[in-house]
Amino acid sequence: GSRLVSSNDVTLTATDMPQMSFAFFLASTTQGFVPNPGGSDGNLCLGGAIGRYVGPGQIQNSGTVGEVSLSLDLTMVPQPMGFVSVMPGETWNFTCWFRDATPGPTSNFTDGLTIVFI
Repeated sequence: GSRLVSSNDVTLTATDMPQMSFAFFLASTTQGFVPNPGGSDGNLCLGGAIGRYVGPGQIQNSGTVGEVSLSLDLTMVPQPMGFVSVMPGETWNFTCWFRDATPGPTSNFTDGLTIVFI
């Protein structure tokens, strides 16, 4: 995709996930560090207001390849108080939250991704 806001062409992809795992992406303008939130095996790298991509078709299954992808609409980024538009000059941070089993049922997070939009 492109960092250019006017292109509205960003796709997030999470790979190397457990097979057949449910997952969704998170977004925030703030980085953070929350170790093992809610008993998760991973660390959440976002802080502040965190939006969840949980609308129709946004909660995905990693299937047999252990991968999910989501094309973003930069005019409709979820935040706790509703949707917002990404503006040029803003920095956004993303991660994917997924079901995991290590060895029992739990959850985990992918590495974070930061995009400085222009």
